[in-house]
Amino acid sequence: MSLLGHLFLQVRDILSGNYDKFAFATYEKACLEDFKRRYRTYNSINIASIGFEDYYLVYDLMCYKYKIRNPERYYIREALKSFFIYSIYNKGKVNSIYTRYPKKLQFFFDQYDELYTTNYDQNVEVFSGRNVGYLHGAFNIKNDIYDPDSMRNKMSDSPIKNCNIDDTHYYLYSNVITTYNGYSKMFSIKQTKDANIAIDKMASAYATNPSVKAEVDKWEKDANDLVRKLAEGIKLKLQDNELKFEETYPIQEFIDIKGNIDIVGLSPNNDTHIFEVLNDNEKLTTITYYYYDLAENEIVEQLLIKHTPIFKSVISLWEYYKRVK
Repeated sequence: MSLLGHLFLQVRDILSGNYDKFAFATYEKACLEDFKRRYRTYNSINIASIGFEDYYLVYDLMCYKYKIRNPERYYIREALKSFFIYSIYNKGKVNSIYTRYPKKLQFFFDQYDELYTTNYDQNVEVFSGRNVGYLHGAFNIKNDIYDPDSMRNKMSDSPIKNCNIDDTHYYLYSNVITTYNGYSKMFSIKQTKDANIAIDKMASAYATNPSVKAEVDKWEKDANDLVRKLAEGIKLKLQDNELKFEETYPIQEFIDIKGNIDIVGLSPNNDTHIFEVLNDNEKLTTITYYYYDLAENEIVEQLLIKHTPIFKSVISLWEYYKRVK
């Protein structure tokens, strides 16, 4: 709570431009400008006015200002993440929201061949009785660093060795992604897939190319921890070809979708990475975006510049299903 309060105290300085010099990467600068644009319109702001993902931007900026570095920066961030996940899960109440859905909403889900969500809860899955792709993870899917049988935990610095897993709060160890920008989200989503591709290629080269083998052997004593871990991962793969990092995000399935897609409840501000995937998909025939605020449409048009999206009111959509018999 003290951490959250301290983060909130930075908001006034952020809106005044005092944190501009601490945004270094292009995506950080863009997110900072978007933050200021959205919160400057508030007549008054309290600690609950700030979206939980926006607090991660505040945290990163504050780390730059106070020179907070890893591993402390990582541990504090994980504590903040647990705080938010615990709150969102709300002792399981978040997974019972579907009991308030009107039965007629089943017709809405039935019209689609595939369902994807960026939410962490299982409401759509339970209500529709369908498989759902959790693009940002789900409370019930364990993060591989907390899985004792994962490739990550077969390495010498196994992270689970220093963890006391409390299964009564299993959702705190899930693969849910909590961050403020699309770049970081997509990095997390594709991280294990990219790691598996790299390990496969390097293990194959190690087994067939003597010069690669000699180089990788040197990496085991490298001063850089990441380099040493890569060498260890390659040798683990050679011992067991079936071993791989668990890919828990259905990003490839989402990339491969074709035909028509409807987007409901997705923010063009925090989920630009999703729109970028759709923009690059030439197999899509029609993209329909259901807007809540007309101001969203201009942003969506810019994000989907290779397509001509159709815009419909989400309020009208739900009004329609209220009338369906």
